[in-house]
Amino acid sequence: MDINTLLVRKLPWLSLTVLFAAYTTFSAFLTHETVTWLAWVIVLAFTVFQALLLTTLFDGLKMLLARWLKSDVGYFTLIMLFSLGVTIVFLWFRVFGYILVLIASEVLARLDLQNAGFNRFQALIILSIFSLTGLAVGWAASLRLLPLI
Repeated sequence: MDINTLLVRKLPWLSLTVLFAAYTTFSAFLTHETVTWLAWVIVLAFTVFQALLLTTLFDGLKMLLARWLKSDVGYFTLIMLFSLGVTIVFLWFRVFGYILVLIASEVLARLDLQNAGFNRFQALIILSIFSLTGLAVGWAASLRLLPLI
């Protein structure tokens, strides 16, 4: 068996399909809400940042937070950011629901990729491909460029 066949058989297809579907529906939601190009840039940055955070940046973020929370200023800032986040959740509950599904599906796919034996870089590439492809398919289907909807 060659490496490509082994890679395709080893992929956790169910969780990657859920990830793809989550990003497709979120993209269709954004297209129907007629958001600006700035929102699309933020969504693309969020997509890449989330894949980076779940694969390569997690250990560094953990160390940074542990060092940062040793002071009272760090705890105060965390409480203020948490309260701001709760306010944003209540104001944009519909969008937050989509974001929560995106995070959950990406965490599931990352854990399945880790259990399948993929390293961090491979997981980053696979998560990014499925996420960005889901965004593109949802956008194209919403604009009737693809006959999916």
